[in-house]
Amino acid sequence: MLVLDILIGTLIVLPLLADAVWYDTSDAWSLELSDMGIPILLVALVVVLARRLSGISFRPGAIALQGGEWRADALLSAGLLGIFLLAYCAAAGGLITTDLASSALWNFKRRPGAVLVVALAAIAVRRWSPEPWEKSFFIRQGMRLCGWWLGAVQRSPARSLWGAVAALTAFFLWLAFRRYWAFETHGYDLGIFTNAMWNLTHGNGYMSSVKGGINLFLDHQSPLFWVLAPLFWAVPRPETLLFVQTLGLSAGGPALYHLGRAQFGKDHWAPAALPWLYWCWLPLRNAAAFDFHPEVFMLPLVLWACVGFLSDRRWAKALGVLALIAALGAKESAGVVVAGIGLGWVLTGGLGPARVRWPGVALFAVGAAVFWFDLRVVPAMFGGEYAYMEQYERFGGGIGSVLLAPFVQPVYFFSELFNPPRLNFLLWTLAPLAFLPLFDWRAAVAPLPPYLMLFLAEGDQRVKIIFHYGIEPGTALFWALPFGLAVFARKFGWRNAGLWMFCWALAFLGPTELTRARNYEITPHKAWLKDEALPCLDKDIPIAASDVLVAHLATRLWISDPDLLEQEPSGDPVACVVTDLSKEMDNWPLGIGGTERLRRSLPERGYREAYRCGEFVVHERAQASCLRCTPKCY
Repeated sequence: MLVLDILIGTLIVLPLLADAVWYDTSDAWSLELSDMGIPILLVALVVVLARRLSGISFRPGAIALQGGEWRADALLSAGLLGIFLLAYCAAAGGLITTDLASSALWNFKRRPGAVLVVALAAIAVRRWSPEPWEKSFFIRQGMRLCGWWLGAVQRSPARSLWGAVAALTAFFLWLAFRRYWAFETHGYDLGIFTNAMWNLTHGNGYMSSVKGGINLFLDHQSPLFWVLAPLFWAVPRPETLLFVQTLGLSAGGPALYHLGRAQFGKDHWAPAALPWLYWCWLPLRNAAAFDFHPEVFMLPLVLWACVGFLSDRRWAKALGVLALIAALGAKESAGVVVAGIGLGWVLTGGLGPARVRWPGVALFAVGAAVFWFDLRVVPAMFGGEYAYMEQYERFGGGIGSVLLAPFVQPVYFFSELFNPPRLNFLLWTLAPLAFLPLFDWRAAVAPLPPYLMLFLAEGDQRVKIIFHYGIEPGTALFWALPFGLAVFARKFGWRNAGLWMFCWALAFLGPTELTRARNYEITPHKAWLKDEALPCLDKDIPIAASDVLVAHLATRLWISDPDLLEQEPSGDPVACVVTDLSKEMDNWPLGIGGTERLRRSLPERGYREAYRCGEFVVHERAQASCLRCTPKCY
C-alpha cells in the first residue's frame, strides 16, 4: 500500500493543501506547492522501486516467492515510471508534440485525471496484494473521518446536519464577501437585485434601474424575492442578499438527508453521505459564489417540500405546501422543474415504502399551471410579454413551436441539444453526483424538462457551468438521486456504491473555495475605493457607474451603467458619472476603450470633472454635488 499512499499524497492531498499555501519564489515567477507533486512522485517511485529490488535474488522463481505487498509496490512503481519514461522519450523523439505532452501532464495533475490514476492504482494493488485497502494510511484516516460523521449523525441528526449548515454557510459567505469586497461582483446580477430591493423597501416599487427602470415582473417572476424585504429593510446592504443566498443553499443538505432516510432507513449510512454530495456539488458552489439570484432558493425549497409531503404529520405536510409555493415563486422556471419532478414521481411512485403516485400528478399539474401563468398572465398584467421567449424564436416562436421542433426540424433541433458546451454542462452537473440519478430511468425523467429548457435556449450563456443555471436541473437531479443510488447498490453492492460516489465526487469537485479566494485579490486601490472613495459619494443622487462599481452603489433610487445617462421613465439625466479605468477593474460591457471614449464625451453632454485620483474619475452636472466629502488620494 506504500505506492498507493504516495499516489494519494502527491496527486490528491498535495494539490488540496496547495489551495491554502502559496509561495512566491521571486518577482519573475511563482512556484505553487501543487507543481511539486509530479517531481516528488517520480523521486518517491524510484526510491520505492530501488528498495524493493535491492537484495532480491533474480533466480528463476525467486520473485514469485515475494509477498503480495512487494509485488504490488514493485509492479506499480515500475509501471508508472515506465509510462513517464515512454512519454518523455516520445516527446524528445518527436513522436508526440511538446504541447500534447504538456497538456497530458497538466490533465494528469488536475483532479479528474489524478483521481482516475489513483482509482486504477487502487484496483491494481487490490489485485496484486491480498492486503486490505484499510492498510493505506490515507484510506484509513478517511474511513475514520467518515465513521465519525456517521456516528455523529446517528446520535443527533439535527445537531450534526445543522451544525454543518452553519459552518458551510460561514465558509461560503466568507468567499462571497471576499469576492464582493474585491470588486469582482457585477451590476448583473447583484446590482440589479440590490437596487430592486432598495427601491422596494423605500416605496419606489419593484423596479431596478440597472435593468433600465423596468418592473422586474416583466423580467422574471420571482415574488419570493419580496419575502426578503423585511431583512433588507433592517440591513440595507448587498451583503444581506449574499447572506440569505448562502444560508438558503446550505440548508438543502438536511432535506436531502431526510429524503435518503425515507428511502434507506435511519440506520443506513447513505442518508448521512448524501448531504455531502449536495454541499460539494460544483454548480451549487458556483451559484453561492456568483452574485445573487432568487432562483437558487428553488433547490432547497423543493427538497424540503418533498420532505414535508413524505411526512405523516399534518403540520409537516402543510409546511411542505408552503415550501412548494415559495419555490414556485423563485422564478418562472420553477414550474418546469416541479412539473418534471411530478412526472418522475408518477413513474416511480415516490420515495419510501408507501409508493403513492397521486402527489406526482398534483405536482405536475401545479407546475405546468404556474409556468403558464408566469409566462402568459403575469407579463400581460404589466402591459408586456415574456422577455425571454426570444431565446426560442428560432424554432418558430411560442411554446407550441418548441414542442413540435423535434418533428418539424429534427436535424436542427438535435444539433442544438448535443454540442460541446451542452455536453460539458451535462458532464459537470452529472459527474459530481456519480451519474447516480440516471440509474433509475423513471426518476431520470424528472431533470429532462429543465435540461431541455436550458439546452434549447439560444447561445451558450445558460450552459456555462460557472454561472448559477445548474440549479434548475440540479433540483430534479437531487430528487432523483436516492432512486438511482438504490438501483446502483442493488446491482453492484453498497461497498462499491460508496467507493463510486466518493471517487466521482472527488474527481469533479472543481476548484475549491480557497483557490477561488486567491483569485479575489483586494489590492490597495480596491481597498481605497471601498473605504475612502465610494463612501464619499452622495447616496441620494442618481449615478451611472462602471460595472463593478454598480453593486457597491446600488442602494439608491437610480444606478445604471455609464452608457445609460438618462433616468427612466422621466428622461432626466443622471447627476454623476463614476468611472474607473484601472486594469484590475472590470468595465463590462463597454470595456476600458469604450468607457474611455464615453468619458471623453461627457463634457459635451454637460458634465464636468469633479474629482480624479489615478484612473478613478467623478463627473457631475453643473448643478449637482456628487461628493459629500473629498476622498484622500493615495
